[in-house]
Amino acid sequence: MTLLLFVGALAVLDAERTAPGSSIQSFGEALWWSLVTVSTVGYGDFYPVTTTGRLVGAGLMVAGIALLGVVTASVATWFIDKVREIDTDADAATRRDIAELNAKIDALHALLNQRDSTSK
Repeated sequence: MTLLLFVGALAVLDAERTAPGSSIQSFGEALWWSLVTVSTVGYGDFYPVTTTGRLVGAGLMVAGIALLGVVTASVATWFIDKVREIDTDADAATRRDIAELNAKIDALHALLNQRDSTSK
């Protein structure tokens, strides 16, 4: 990401520094513009006026949105994995409880059958 910011800043500075009406005249301004563009904040204090600068900006915007998507997907996957672990543990406990209840029911049936057979 840092490399993307620096390359974007250099590319926009190269395109904008000699363009008439450009607000990006130094590497610091270009780096600031690159950072606010990739973070999708876009303050508007610096902006490209050339076609090349605008294309660099479009690329940085897409990269910023893609990065945000990847981070969001990673966090969502982590949450889903944690919930799945809890569900798996709960399912195993439920199965154990059901097995114990079935064993108790079978024992009660056996006692009832034994009682019925002895009372006859």
